[in-house]
Amino acid sequence: MSFYTALSGLNAAQQDISVTSNNIANVSTFGFHQSRAEFSDIYFNNSQLAPSRQIGAGVDISRMALDFTQGTTLATGNGFDFAILGPGFFMTEIGPDEGTDMGFTRAGAFGMNGEGFVVNASGHYLNVFPTSPDGLVLSTSQTEKLRIPQSVGVPEATTTVDLGVQISLTDNGGLGSQAAVPPAAFDPMDPATFSFSTEIPMLDDLGNAIPAQAFFVLEQAPSALTPGISYSLQFVRDGEVLAPPAGAEELTFDGNGMQTGAAGPQAFTDAAGTSYSFDLSGSQTSRDSFAVLSISNDGESPINLSSVDVTDDGTVFANFGADRSIAVGQIALATFPNLQALNRIGDATYLASRDAGEMRLGAPLDTGFGAVQAGAVEQSNVDLTQELVQLIIAQRNYQASAKAIETNGTITDTIINIRT
Repeated sequence: MSFYTALSGLNAAQQDISVTSNNIANVSTFGFHQSRAEFSDIYFNNSQLAPSRQIGAGVDISRMALDFTQGTTLATGNGFDFAILGPGFFMTEIGPDEGTDMGFTRAGAFGMNGEGFVVNASGHYLNVFPTSPDGLVLSTSQTEKLRIPQSVGVPEATTTVDLGVQISLTDNGGLGSQAAVPPAAFDPMDPATFSFSTEIPMLDDLGNAIPAQAFFVLEQAPSALTPGISYSLQFVRDGEVLAPPAGAEELTFDGNGMQTGAAGPQAFTDAAGTSYSFDLSGSQTSRDSFAVLSISNDGESPINLSSVDVTDDGTVFANFGADRSIAVGQIALATFPNLQALNRIGDATYLASRDAGEMRLGAPLDTGFGAVQAGAVEQSNVDLTQELVQLIIAQRNYQASAKAIETNGTITDTIINIRT
């Protein structure tokens, strides 16, 4: 009997060493919770023996208890790294399909996959409560995978351009690069056929920028009899020259430099029949160099994602450009009455179990839940010094149990060798 008692101590010490070794191995694992082997003594009840004469039958491991105290928070600067400051677990879907298991973890190192979903290194999807674009939480009982849109806005092609220019009267007398009046046939590649030019921002129906230019051709130079000056507008879009429509009003200025012509929109039509409207209102003459005073168009291009922010209450905002933010969800947290009963599956992740009790959902800063800090992760809560000391203790226990087995063997040999 004493042999098996010592053997149980040997097995228990071996398991203690295994638990301690696992803690040491995961000292750098984000969100890892250290374990400890909890021992319990073994007694076989015998009603014929007085309690004072009962002898123990060894030791057993009653459970591998988890330590759920919070680990040290490490600042990373990565906007998709999250740390929970207080109780709670992140909720992560194990797979992309509906109905997959829900995992629970404190490891908050996340990033975006190719589809814009926020996932961890194992490909588990972070879950959030749905919100309206302004951050109003729509449900606190249902969660969904967090997906960050990569752009916002509906693309629209440019059809209208408002352009105000400053014509230089001192640049070759308003002639600019143009060779003569009347001008030669317009050629966008020959500066001698036009006076001034400028790039125009235009978008196609997908919101992509396309090359476009406006050219000003001097048609009438000022003279003693006619002090005014006038220009025709030539428009080139994506290499196609769109001539002024028949009867188009020229950009005209009187002798005082006041605009008297082309003060309203004018339509240019391309070979496909698409019409583009130009409005040159607000133009002027000057003794300074040619310049664009104002320019705008009605095209729309989707705005790309610039950054992601997370508030203390877990609301995730996707930022587009300098002045547009959209809430895309509120990080959901969960907890259980009996954390020790959670099933460990690796990757610092747990699964719910019947013995763990009913899951309770909540948002960061709700009663019983901590805050969420972005740009940081929770490190392992393993105390390396304590584990090294525990390893020495487990080794001593193992050696002592081995010595007890050796002693039992010596006693057995003595009994066997009595007759000799």
